[in-house]
Amino acid sequence: MGLDFLISLIYFVSALVLFLIAGIILRENVKSVQNKVVAAMLFFAGLAPFIVAINKSVILDSSALSESVRNIFYVWELFFPSLLLFSTVFPEMLPFYKRHKRLLQVAFIPHLFHIVLVVALNDPDTIMGILSFDTSLPVIGWILAYIKALLKLFTSFLGYLLTFHTKFFSLINFAYVLLSVYFLALGFSSVVNPALKTQVKVVIAGVVVAVGLYVVAFIIPTILSIRLSSGLREVMILTALVVGPGSIAWAIIKFRFLDIGLIARQGLVYTVTTAIVVGGYLLVITQLSSLFTSTFGYGARILDVLVVIILLLFFQPIYNQVDDFVRRIFIRSRSDYRHLMEEFSKQLITVFDINRLTTIVGDTLSREMFIERTHFALRQEGSDFYRFSGDLREYKIEKEIHDQLVDKQKPVFLDSFRGLTREGYLGGRLVELGGYLVVPLVDKGELVGAFFLSQKIAGFRYTYEDLTLLSVVANQVVVSLNNIQLYLESLAKQRLEEELAVARQIQQNLLPQALPVYENYEFAAFNYPSHQVGGDYYDFINVSDKSTGIVVADVSGKGVPAALLMARLQAVLQSEGQKCPPIEAMFSWINELLVNSTSPDKFVTMFYGELNCHTGSLCFCNAGHNIPFVIRENDDVEYLKEGGLILGAFKGVKYKTSKLRLRKNDILIIYTDGLSEAMNEHEEEYGEQRLIETAREARSRSAQFICGHLIKNVRQFASKSAEMDDMTLVVVKGR
Repeated sequence: MGLDFLISLIYFVSALVLFLIAGIILRENVKSVQNKVVAAMLFFAGLAPFIVAINKSVILDSSALSESVRNIFYVWELFFPSLLLFSTVFPEMLPFYKRHKRLLQVAFIPHLFHIVLVVALNDPDTIMGILSFDTSLPVIGWILAYIKALLKLFTSFLGYLLTFHTKFFSLINFAYVLLSVYFLALGFSSVVNPALKTQVKVVIAGVVVAVGLYVVAFIIPTILSIRLSSGLREVMILTALVVGPGSIAWAIIKFRFLDIGLIARQGLVYTVTTAIVVGGYLLVITQLSSLFTSTFGYGARILDVLVVIILLLFFQPIYNQVDDFVRRIFIRSRSDYRHLMEEFSKQLITVFDINRLTTIVGDTLSREMFIERTHFALRQEGSDFYRFSGDLREYKIEKEIHDQLVDKQKPVFLDSFRGLTREGYLGGRLVELGGYLVVPLVDKGELVGAFFLSQKIAGFRYTYEDLTLLSVVANQVVVSLNNIQLYLESLAKQRLEEELAVARQIQQNLLPQALPVYENYEFAAFNYPSHQVGGDYYDFINVSDKSTGIVVADVSGKGVPAALLMARLQAVLQSEGQKCPPIEAMFSWINELLVNSTSPDKFVTMFYGELNCHTGSLCFCNAGHNIPFVIRENDDVEYLKEGGLILGAFKGVKYKTSKLRLRKNDILIIYTDGLSEAMNEHEEEYGEQRLIETAREARSRSAQFICGHLIKNVRQFASKSAEMDDMTLVVVKGR
C-alpha cells in the first residue's frame, strides 16, 4: 500500500510539474512559437503520468471501464509529433522548419488517426451491431443487404488495421524519436552563446534520457516482442519522469531556459518543493497510521491524532529549511540578476579602460541575457559628437532622439524613434547596425553615451525584468565612466608631476653649485620657484681669471618646456661666454637662435654683465629684464637700463652695452619681477622703491645678509597673498 501510494505520488507530482512548467513557459511569451511548441510538448508528456496516477489512486480497477475509455490514454502520444516539432525550433528555428512548416504540422495526422482508431473504432463487431439493417423489407431489402456486406467488409478491414496498427504504430513513434534526436543535435551544433549552449545541453540531455528510457521500456519491446518485467518497466518510467521534467525544471531555475523570468523560476521551485514536502508529510502520516493500527488495533486512534500533531509541529520548520535552501540557490545562482549585478559591479570596480569596459558589458549581456550584439557610442570630450567603439567616424545625434533619451533615462525600443532617424546621424547609423533597443547613459542631465542592443538570440523577447536590469547596468556604466575619467585625470596629473620633477631636477642642475670667490667682492644669490618648476634662472660664468659673468633671466612659460629652454640658454651662455665675444654680438646671436628655433610665445628676458673683479668695471646688457640698480656708498642709486628688446621675439634686434664701476661698499641688486610685483592683501605691489629702501637698511651688512633681508621683507609683505610668483635675486657687494 505504501509503495503504491509513493509511486502514484511520483506520477502525480511529475504530471503537475510538467503542467506547471508548460503553463509558465506559455505565459512567459504567448506569441513565441518556441514557447507554444515547448508548452504543448510538456502538456502531452504530462498527460501520461497524470492518467497513470488517476488509474492507480482513484479508479483502482480500470478493467471496469470500457476499452474506448481506457484508450483515451493514448492522447498523450501526441507528445511524439510535439517532440519532433520542438526539435526543429529549439534552440533556434532550423531552416528545415522554415521550409517545411506545413509538413511538420502534418506529422500530427498519424497520431490523430491512431487516437480515433483506438478510441472510436476499437470494436468492429459492436459497430456492425449498431449498423444492422432489416433486409426483409420489400424492394429495398436487396440494397440494404448489399450495403451491409460492404460495411462488414469495411469493419473487417478496420479490425485487421487495428491489429496491425496497434502492433506496429510504435515504429512511427520510434522514427519520430530518431528524427528528433537528429534535429536536436543539429540545433545544438549551431549554438555559439555559452550560456544558451549550457541550457540546451541540459534540456537535450534530459529529454533524450527520458525518451530513451521510454523507448527501451515500451517501444523496443513492442516492436521486437520482448517481455520486460513490470517492475523493471516501472523503474524505467519513474526514472524517465524524474529525469525529463527535472532537467527542464533545472534548466529553467539554473540557466533561465527560454529566458524565463526570475519570479516565474522562483514560483516553480516553491511549488515543486512544497509538493515534495506535502507529499512526504502525507506519506509519513499514512504509514504511521497504518503501523499504529496494525500494532495497537482500532483503539489507537488517539495515537493517530498525536502523530498528526507532532508532524504539524515539524512541518513549518521543515518548510522553512526548504525556503532557505531555495533562497540560497537563487542568491548564489548566476541566473539571479541580483547575483549578476554583484559580479558585474565587482568587475567594473577594477576597470579603468573604456575599451575593456565595453568588452565586459557586451560579453556579460551576451552571456547572461542572450543578446546577439552590443554597440557602444560615447560622446567625445568637449563636443556634441558620438563615436561607436571601433569606428573612427563621429556622429551627431538627432535632437528629438537626444531629448527623449535624456527625458526618459531608461531603455527605449528603436521603433519609438521611427521617422526621427536620419542618415549620417547616430540614429541612422544605429538602424544600419540592426539596433533594436537603446539604453541611454545619462550623467547629471547630460547624455554621455548609449549602448545599443540587437534582438535576443533564439527569438527571446525583452521582459520588464530585463529592462529594469539594463537601467541598473546603465547607471553602473555611468559610474564606471566617471571613475575612468577620474583615473585618467589622476594619470595625467601623475605624469605632469613626474615631468615637473624632471624639470625641477634640470633647473636645479642649471643653477650654480657654488658662488664666485674674489678678494674685492662678495656674492649672494637666491632662487625660489612658485611652483615645482619656475621660469627664473641665474648663473655665474667664469669668463677669465679676472672676470666673471653674471646672468639673471626669466624664461616665459612653466614646466618642462621652460626648463628645456632654460637649459638651452644656459648651454649657449656657458659656451659663448667663455669665448669672450662682444656682449652685444652675443645677445644678437642668441636672439636669432631663439627666434629661429622656438615659437613666438617662447621668449626670454635677461640681464648679463661681466665684472672685472680687479678693476671693478662692469660691462652689461639688459634685454627687456627688470632694471637692476646699484646703491652707491653715499646712498645714490644708479640704474642699469642699457640693452635692447627681449630675446626670441623679434628678428634682427640690435643690442647695446654700457659700463660702470662697482666700488667698495657699492651694492648691485639684480632681481626678477617676483620680488617687485609681489602683492599684499590690499593688492599693492612691493615695488622697486621698497627694494631700494630695504637694501639700504642692511647696506652695512654682508651680501648674504642683504639678500636674506630682502627676501624676508618681501615675504612678510605678501604673507597673506594667495600666491607668489617665482623669485630670483643676485646681490654683489664691493669690499
